[in-house]
Amino acid sequence: MRDIPSFAKAMDILPWPTVLVNEQAEITQPNAAFLKTFDAAANTSLLELICERDLSRVVAFIARHFGEPQQSSRLQRLSCQLDRGEKRYRCEVIGRIVGTDGEHQLALFFQSTPSLHPPANSTVGTAVPTPSLSGILHTHRPRAGFGKDHYKHILNNTGAVIYIKDIFGRYLFINHLFEELFHVQNSNLRGKTDYEIFDKGLADQFREVDRHVLESGETLRIQEVAKHDDGLHTYISVKFPLRDREGRIIALAGISTDITDQLWAEQEINAAQAVQKLLYPRKAPVYSGFDIAGLVKPAEVASGDYYDYIWLSPTRLVVAVGDVSGHGLGPALEMVETRSYLRAILRTEVRPDVTMECLNEFLYRDLRDSAFVTLFLVDIDLEKREFQYVGAGHQADFMKHDGSIIPLKSSGLMLGIDSPVQYECSPRYQMEPGDLLLIPTDGITEASDRQGNIFGYDRMIELVHEFSDYPAQEIVERLVASSRDFSEKQSQADDMTVVVIRCLG
Repeated sequence: MRDIPSFAKAMDILPWPTVLVNEQAEITQPNAAFLKTFDAAANTSLLELICERDLSRVVAFIARHFGEPQQSSRLQRLSCQLDRGEKRYRCEVIGRIVGTDGEHQLALFFQSTPSLHPPANSTVGTAVPTPSLSGILHTHRPRAGFGKDHYKHILNNTGAVIYIKDIFGRYLFINHLFEELFHVQNSNLRGKTDYEIFDKGLADQFREVDRHVLESGETLRIQEVAKHDDGLHTYISVKFPLRDREGRIIALAGISTDITDQLWAEQEINAAQAVQKLLYPRKAPVYSGFDIAGLVKPAEVASGDYYDYIWLSPTRLVVAVGDVSGHGLGPALEMVETRSYLRAILRTEVRPDVTMECLNEFLYRDLRDSAFVTLFLVDIDLEKREFQYVGAGHQADFMKHDGSIIPLKSSGLMLGIDSPVQYECSPRYQMEPGDLLLIPTDGITEASDRQGNIFGYDRMIELVHEFSDYPAQEIVERLVASSRDFSEKQSQADDMTVVVIRCLG
């Protein structure tokens, strides 16, 4: 999931009214509970709902969050009254900045009980005008043409090493970065070769590549190594011939970009992927009368999605499916942390609701600012063929053998948003032959085609219904493949994970 968009999607299944507002207090995204309670849609001002005596405090509350977004990434609270028609709502409002640098919105969670008594001596707050921009950015196109000094200035301020050599390998020009990295001066280097800067081994390699470019007359892109003060660095070098007006090659130019940090990052990501693969279930649980399978398809090398099977006893199994906000290395590491905490907690705690509360305590302290985890835990008594669940901003579907569907809605806040948080266990559900439990992450339903149409919940349910008699492994594979086919093999926007639990005859 991504920051603001994924938060908006996750909050839509929360049981209490929740909105995202911008700095002008305009509602940018209300969830279903907010729409039902207050009947106020997006692009309207939240201040229109606030009673007059609380208006200034709410304005200050919002301004304080946007004034220092980094310090407002943890929750703050405010009590106020909202009036809507004949109903009065006394609320405790919880606020938290979400989003990335440069794009912030304020998430507001309303915890209240509506009163049916009309508001006495109270008027509806009026909207505050949107302030104008503090300044306008102007661009100026210089009238004078570019000369030699302008081009040198560009070359000297680029992030790449740039150099020009004659056909004998003697330097004619180096830019400032070359000077800084290899402790030479442009004025002193003219007429010298690589053998007077680098050791013979590197100089031989450079000279061989240069000779190939000069003899072939072609541009060459190659990976090279050069020694810095802190050791060897890897470069991607583009070398090409320079010609005079008659087309004769008179020199060679090179642009070399240091990719050492990028290579290290790729190695770290590959290492994280290798560790992550070891932590995913190596095989599905086996128990008479049940068929269980799971599958994850990362959007990048490492995934922020998570699924696990945890045995509490020979007949009791906990299945977990989670989604860390974002995707890539950071969320992947937070997924590993979530898995470790959950397994450790379940060694001593057997109640799913208390397990979720303990897990939230740990993640609240450890996650990145603005990060959160949605998690669905289902506790299955395989012998009795019954289950109960807890959903932290995550939901699933119980698909009955007669074709009906029981939505398993979220029963609490996403993990890592607030602390302490209470979660409630669902009632116990009895499973019968032909029943199926479907637990996906939103990467499947939100895959989109080139026109912006999404795969969607209905299409997912229809496909699972169609293949409900197939083995669980085939169902998860067909579901992920269908979602990817629908997106026309575009770059995957989000991780995809799904677990299917079939009750057999």
